[in-house]
Amino acid sequence: MSRLIHSAILAAMMFALAACGTNAPAAAPPAPPTTAPTIAATTAPSAAPSAAPAAASDHAQALVGAWTTTITKEDLLRVVPDFKPEFLCDNAGTAVWRFNADGTFSGDQTAPLAGCPKPEQTHNESTWFTQGNLITLGKGGPDEMVYEWAVKDDMLTFTYRSGSCIPCRAGDTANPWKRVK
Repeated sequence: MSRLIHSAILAAMMFALAACGTNAPAAAPPAPPTTAPTIAATTAPSAAPSAAPAAASDHAQALVGAWTTTITKEDLLRVVPDFKPEFLCDNAGTAVWRFNADGTFSGDQTAPLAGCPKPEQTHNESTWFTQGNLITLGKGGPDEMVYEWAVKDDMLTFTYRSGSCIPCRAGDTANPWKRVK
């Protein structure tokens, strides 16, 4: 299974986290972390997260819950004009993020784009961490992505800051994510 298929989740963010990185086949998914993730909103850029779980800050609490969006092939190409055509279907469709207060999240591609087959991988799980208005997904891992985030009127938007997963960047930032009530 390619790392690009991995992106279908996070870009199904998640169309995008489920398919991060290269086009080479990926190894088996990593084992879940042995320590609980941390959600923190700090002002010190060098502050390291602790291993113990923490309650989401008031600011980060705005992320907790479920979010959905639909991403088309055209959306992916708008964000990344040289997106490889053979991976467009894997990263397009309807997706749902679920951000949990314990610093974990899941992403599911709930429906492929019309005319596209269902991708092999439609589910992804990892950790999230905030520092002010930055969110880091998969902190410390090979698919770590950093975005600036904002919530307004039950719409979540991401602006790319760093990370090497091109399909993640395309899917996660292409359209706003609407809060699922």
